[in-house]
Amino acid sequence: MKLYVHVWIATFLVAASITPALSQSQESQSQDARPQEAQPKPGSIADTVNPAKAKARFFLRNEFREREDGAQINITEPLYDLPLTDNLVLRMQLPYVFNNQANGPTSNGIGDLTTNLYYRYYRGDGKSYFAALDVRWDTASEPTLGVGRTLVGPTWFASINVPKYNTILFPLVQTYFTATKRNERANDITYTALKWRSLTKLENRFYTFGEFVVFVDHEDSNDTTGVLELELGRFANKQTMVYARPGVGLWGNTGSRYLFNWNFEIGYRYFFK
Repeated sequence: MKLYVHVWIATFLVAASITPALSQSQESQSQDARPQEAQPKPGSIADTVNPAKAKARFFLRNEFREREDGAQINITEPLYDLPLTDNLVLRMQLPYVFNNQANGPTSNGIGDLTTNLYYRYYRGDGKSYFAALDVRWDTASEPTLGVGRTLVGPTWFASINVPKYNTILFPLVQTYFTATKRNERANDITYTALKWRSLTKLENRFYTFGEFVVFVDHEDSNDTTGVLELELGRFANKQTMVYARPGVGLWGNTGSRYLFNWNFEIGYRYFFK
């Protein structure tokens, strides 16, 4: 089956899961017809995205990418945040991958499981700071569906409110390195990701989210790759977000594992009470 068919199947599954959220959105729109003073005030972006207490969250996304050499990949990925304490959260995500290689057959199956344990060590004055440890486990059912290595990534990130512009900034610094690998003759992977991310609230519960990422490949003379993704989404209610997210590669070597020509993602986020 061609990759495009798999893409549409995966997109349909995500869209099906979004349908209940959209129906809730329509209900919210009917409430907007009431007088302004009678409307319940929705929670702020800060309360929804970065609450005082860690909350369980479920995300579902589908992403299609195409590289300059014509290779295509589609990723359908659920993600779950499990709070262990008010400030300590375990995140788990497991993708299902379709990989259409430029000079090879299409393969599909389970990709690499990623776990992230993150701890909020400071909160105050509209700012929160986190320390985290990412592990990308070598669980792919085929070598072409993962990186063929277990990668460990110490991470630091922050959430910074900018009320004047209805915006929250999410800077992140992360370094991944190879812990184990299937093929001992394979090259190690060591890179740093520098991410500048911002979320801005718009009218009628819409929002925009931008993510600019610079990858520094420490195994290739610290060569850099840049990508940009822009997201438009909507808070259907206090607990539900739906979005679409196109992206483009800005610069980098054609052979870089971090570079894509373009991508497009749709997704659904649900925040448990």
